[in-house]
Amino acid sequence: MNRLPIVLTLLIILIACLASAAEPATNAAGYVMRYADIGGGNIVFTYEGDLWLVADTGGDARRITSHEGNEMIAKFNQDGSKLAFTASYDGGRDVYIMDTQGGVPERLTFHPAGDTMVDWCPDGVSIYVNSNREYPSRAGELYRYPLDGGMPMKLPLDRAGLASVDPQRTGIAYNRIGREMRTWKRYEGGMAQDIWVKDFTTNEITKITDWDGTDNFPMWE
Repeated sequence: MNRLPIVLTLLIILIACLASAAEPATNAAGYVMRYADIGGGNIVFTYEGDLWLVADTGGDARRITSHEGNEMIAKFNQDGSKLAFTASYDGGRDVYIMDTQGGVPERLTFHPAGDTMVDWCPDGVSIYVNSNREYPSRAGELYRYPLDGGMPMKLPLDRAGLASVDPQRTGIAYNRIGREMRTWKRYEGGMAQDIWVKDFTTNEITKITDWDGTDNFPMWE
C-alpha cells in the first residue's frame, strides 16, 4: 500500500495547526465591550462583568469595579463626576451610585423586582429606573428615584423600557417594550421595539419609527 499520500496529509494538517497556534490571540477571551457612555472627558463601559474607565481621547482603560457580581449600563451624570449603574450584588438587580474614579457603590433601589438604570434626570438630582414590579401585568415601567432617598415616582406612561428625557424636560422618547437584553437576531415579530415620544405639555404620544425590525436605545440630540 502506498503510504505517501497519508504522510503528506498528516504533514499538511500539522503545518496548519502550527500556523494557527502562531497567530496572535486577539480575541481569545471571547468577551465583548458593551453599554458604553461618555461624559466628563471619559468613557465608561462593561467588560468581563465589571465597569472600566478610559479617557475619551484614548489610552489604556482601567477597571473601576471588582465585585464578583455583574455591573452594566453605567451612565455619567451631567458633570461626569458620578456614575449610576445596574449591578447584581445581593441576589437581585438594583441600581447603585458611585464616584466616577471609583469607590464604594451606594445602593439606591431596594425593591425585590429587577431594577435597571435608564438615564439621569436633567435636574441632576434624580435618575430614571426601569422596573417590572407591578402586578398583574409585570410590564416594564419607568420610575423617578431622587438621590436623597425619597420615595420613587412612577412616570405617567402605560409601560416603558429604554428611555431618554428631553433636556428641556418637555417630553420623553422611549421603547414601550423592553427586549434589549434578548439575543433574537434579525427579529421582526410582535415584540420588535419601536420608539415613541410623549409630549408632557399635551400628553400626546406619537410613534416615530415604523421599521419591521428593532429600534431601541433612543437618545436626544
